[in-house]
Amino acid sequence: MTVRTVLVALVVMALLSPGLTAKLQEAEIVGDSDIGSRPPAIFWFDNMESGVNGWTTVDETAIAIPHFHVDTYMAYDANHWWCGSFAYDINGGYGNSWTDLLVIPTTDMSAASYPILTFVHYFDSEPGYDFTYVDVKISGIFVAQNAGYNGQIPGGTWVDLGAYGFILAGADNPVEARFRFASDGAWSDEDGDYDSVGGAYMVDNVKLFDFYGGTVYFLDDVESGGLCTPSVPAASGDYWHQITRLCPAYSDPTSWWCGDDADTSLIPPDLCNSLISPQVDISYLAPASTCTLFFALHAEVPTVDNDYWTESITTDGGTTWYGLGAWWGDFEQCDGWGLNGLSGIDLTSFLPGTFFQFKLTFNTTDNGCGPGAAGGAGIMLDDTWLEETEIPVERSSWGLIKSFYR
Repeated sequence: MTVRTVLVALVVMALLSPGLTAKLQEAEIVGDSDIGSRPPAIFWFDNMESGVNGWTTVDETAIAIPHFHVDTYMAYDANHWWCGSFAYDINGGYGNSWTDLLVIPTTDMSAASYPILTFVHYFDSEPGYDFTYVDVKISGIFVAQNAGYNGQIPGGTWVDLGAYGFILAGADNPVEARFRFASDGAWSDEDGDYDSVGGAYMVDNVKLFDFYGGTVYFLDDVESGGLCTPSVPAASGDYWHQITRLCPAYSDPTSWWCGDDADTSLIPPDLCNSLISPQVDISYLAPASTCTLFFALHAEVPTVDNDYWTESITTDGGTTWYGLGAWWGDFEQCDGWGLNGLSGIDLTSFLPGTFFQFKLTFNTTDNGCGPGAAGGAGIMLDDTWLEETEIPVERSSWGLIKSFYR
C-alpha cells in the first residue's frame, strides 16, 4: 500500500451497505426537522442513470482572473507588482489553486554579450507546496530557471538580486520570460491553514541588461503603471462528461469522469475542471439536524507533482463555497470503489441553509496526470446522496491529513 493510498484511506468516512437499494426504496422523504428516533432518511439521490439531471461542468481556467496587479502595499519603492489579495486577511495573502503569470515583454537582446534578467522581490507562500517560478523560453518552450521561491523570504524583507540574476545566454532571442505562481488545493490564507504576510509574491525593478556592456534593454520600475502583463494560462478545456461502460461505474453503467477519451490512461495538463451538483432544497433542515453527504468516488491520481482533486460545498445556493479538503490517490483497479471510493461528510455544522450543492474539482499540472489503468486515469463520481441521520459522521480535516506527510 502506497503512502498516497493510505492518505486516501484516511479521508474515507463511510461505506455503502449491501442493503442500499432496499434502503433507498424505503427511505422517508423528510419534510420537517424532527428526526426523533427515525432511521436515516435519504432526501436526495442520484445514481447518474438519468442523464445529466441538473449537474453542470465548468472549466475554471476559462473564467480565471489574474491576481498580479500594481500595488503599493509593503512596497520596495512606491509601486510594485503583487500576486496577492486582501480578500482573506488584513496582512494580505493568496488563495488555493491559483495559477498566475506576469509576462515580461518580448525583448531583442541579440546585441548583448552576457544577457541577464534581474529584479527585486519578496515572497511568502507555503513551504514546499506553493511556488513562484522564473520561466524563460528555450528552444520554444518555457523552462523554469529556479526551483521555485517558497516559504518566507530570508529576513522577511525585499531582496535585490542586483547584477547577479538569471543568465539568459541559452535563451531564445528575442527573449521571452515570465514569473509564474502556482498554489495547491489547500493551506493558504484562503483556508487559514497558512497565514502569509503579503503573500504570495511581489516583484519590482524588473530589468533585462548586458552584464558587461551595461546596456539596459528593458526596465519596469512599475512607477508609470507597469510594463509587464498580468495573465493566466490559456483555457485548458472541460473534460468532465458522463461515460456508459460497465467498468468503471459503481452502479453500472453510467458515471461521471474527468478524463480524456483520446487517451484513457493519461489526463491532459493544466486542468482545473469542476463538476457541480444540482441545487437541493435544505431550507427545512433545522440547525439541530444531522445531514450527511455520501458519494462513490474512484481515483487514479498517482503522480507527485501536485495533481489533486478538491471537494467543496455550498449551503446558500453558491454565494459562499466551503472547501472540505484536497486529496490525491490511486486505486489502481477497474472497479476501485467501495472501501477506497465512498466517503461520507457531516454537513451539520453548515446548517441551517437554503440550497445545497456539491463541487468536485480536478487539477493537473503542466505535466498532466498519469499513467493510470486503461479507462481509469483521473477521477470518477457515481452514486451521490444526502441523508438526514442521527449519528454524525466525522468531518475530515485537510490540515490534519496534510500534517501526516510533511
